[in-house]
Amino acid sequence: MELAADREVRRALGRGVALIMVPVVRDAGRSAKANVWMEACTLQAIDEEAAAHGLTRSAFIASAALEKIRRGT
Repeated sequence: MELAADREVRRALGRGVALIMVPVVRDAGRSAKANVWMEACTLQAIDEEAAAHGLTRSAFIASAALEKIRRGT
């Protein structure tokens, strides 16, 4: 890792500082269409949960995906 080769970073790591990677997802300012296939019962559960939170299906799926990306799983 290039950052870990930096002298100041190495010193900080030696003092117990933690170095973590944080994924960055930038807003492109535009939407894009995607077709996905999934079990009908999964889609029904998504629709129910999205409606319960006042979200569209697309907004719910995008939110869930971004949450998973941020968690790194």
